[in-house]
Amino acid sequence: MVASLQTLPKQILDRILEDCYRQATQSYHPKFYKVHRDFREYAQLCRSLRESAQPFVSRRVVFERYNQTVEGVDKRELSHEEKKAAKRQPPQIKWLTNMQAVVAMDATDAVTEVVISSFDRYPLPDDVLAMLERMEFAKHDWTSVTRLYVNFKADYDLDDKDVLADEDDDDDDDDASEANDAATAAAPIEWIPDDSFAALASYLETTMPNVDTLWMDENRCRRVGPRNAMSGYIADRIDKFRTLDLRFAHMPAFGVKVLPAQLTRLTLSVHSAYDYIDIPRIAAPTLRSLTLASIPLHYLWDRFCSGAAETAASATNTVVFEQLRRLELSFHMPYRSVPIGKTEDDLMWERWRRESGVPHPSDADASLNVGARLKTVSVKERAPRFTQLKTTGRRPHFPRLRHLQLNSYPGRISEILKDMPLAQLRSLDISGDMVSFKGIRLGGMHCLQRSVLACFSDSPFRESAHGNRVLAKALAQGPNVRSLSVSASTEYRIRVPPADRITCTGLRVLSISGQVSYADIPALLRQLPVLECLDLQRARFVKPPPAVRTAEGMAAHMLASDMRPISTSLVKFVPDVLLRNATDDIVFYNILMVIARVPSLRELKMFSFYSTQFFRELLPLFKIHKVLPFVRHLAALDYTD
Repeated sequence: MVASLQTLPKQILDRILEDCYRQATQSYHPKFYKVHRDFREYAQLCRSLRESAQPFVSRRVVFERYNQTVEGVDKRELSHEEKKAAKRQPPQIKWLTNMQAVVAMDATDAVTEVVISSFDRYPLPDDVLAMLERMEFAKHDWTSVTRLYVNFKADYDLDDKDVLADEDDDDDDDDASEANDAATAAAPIEWIPDDSFAALASYLETTMPNVDTLWMDENRCRRVGPRNAMSGYIADRIDKFRTLDLRFAHMPAFGVKVLPAQLTRLTLSVHSAYDYIDIPRIAAPTLRSLTLASIPLHYLWDRFCSGAAETAASATNTVVFEQLRRLELSFHMPYRSVPIGKTEDDLMWERWRRESGVPHPSDADASLNVGARLKTVSVKERAPRFTQLKTTGRRPHFPRLRHLQLNSYPGRISEILKDMPLAQLRSLDISGDMVSFKGIRLGGMHCLQRSVLACFSDSPFRESAHGNRVLAKALAQGPNVRSLSVSASTEYRIRVPPADRITCTGLRVLSISGQVSYADIPALLRQLPVLECLDLQRARFVKPPPAVRTAEGMAAHMLASDMRPISTSLVKFVPDVLLRNATDDIVFYNILMVIARVPSLRELKMFSFYSTQFFRELLPLFKIHKVLPFVRHLAALDYTD
């Protein structure tokens, strides 16, 4: 019997919907009201979905601010100047909310989450407060609310300061322009008064007294000044929070010297590593999950303590994270100085052209203006204390750590791995450049089940030896690894290691993104006896012989080749069909020579427009009886997009 929504067990439907529901907060600019509307529609599809989706409809109350003047405009299609022009337009504000529907259902006691979100520009605290009072939010009982989501981000990725400052760009006198910008930026009359923040904080704390989780994402706002719009609220409730998930342009004033010990989940992300100086010390013993983004290396590990009572005299050389199970660290990368009107992509092409002589597609206007005013100058953040790991001082101890993620480590990752309990890790996620992976040892991780390794380079023309070593070390992490993802950015061929060096024989999911040749795939699959899914991106195609352009020629080539099965466990294959300089004949030949030797294959995932072409080229082979044993199983394949 074919599974359907009506036949799926309720537990599975609940898990699927819960995952969809939580995905909204993981995107860069989540649209909470759209999620509510989607779940409301799910609840109307069938009885099974209604029973599973209805609790999500009444779980969250959303207040989302839209500017109808620019609503429906795709910001990705706008230039920098068009974005500035859009922000100068008089806004027509509309707040979308589902509060009335929840009140009408008499379901306020089921609400556990409240969202305040903005979709045009940074909202004023007075405007948010006026909206809540107009909606009569305080009239109802919200004691069941434990989570508050605050999303104050400009839809056009522009700060009001950028728009105002650019009005002076036409000034021929650079010194005068910079002086005007500085004067405009420092004008106190533009700042939002502290009373506005205090009034909003007091209102939120009074109406939702049991909030213990705060999720907040905000970008820069000139009118807020060197502080955060929720600073007052955070300082007032700091002793009541158990979870803080904060992503800021400016670090808020927490109001304490040590974050309270009852915090179990902490996420901090800022735009500038220098802002970490303003963060209070963090109590380590009670943390279960810790995520720090753009963290400077000098911050580790002296900023952690055993609790508020710890003093310099009582501090030991070891900071113990007794309950920590998940640790995610994204490290500070020193900001570049980018001329106005240029992007990091422009600078990348400049480096590429110098190294390879390859011209930029728009080389006529791609040259850098050396005398241009810089929009990012961060000399402080290039200091050694931000970019060098301290080898002396306090060291961490993780008795229960299970999941480790290290992103963009500026040095050699082997330095920080010395402090990590590799033998007890269940998942490992590491990304960095070629230098980061030098000297790294990934052996001895007997409990590891999931591994993600991403190695990138400033230049695509680095030697391939680094990519070869990364792939070899990844495939030698032991038989307990069930899922492995390896990515290496190099234009050179990455060779599969010899069979005796591949120890990940328990792999069930393998993803490789790099210049691995299709000629090496059969040997690799033979060493992975239980592999079920292979995702192969940016692989090198083998040039087919001219005779295979016809069905008869392809059949003769297959009969002359070694067509013994290379895998009896693989059920899903995800090839990359959009590689540069790859014709349909080349793509068809390389994919067919792999899947024809995988009799267990059930799903081939590729873009829908190409799957039709692929099957059309495959049909003539079914009429040739001699090759039918090799292609018979391909007739039952599911071609998915």
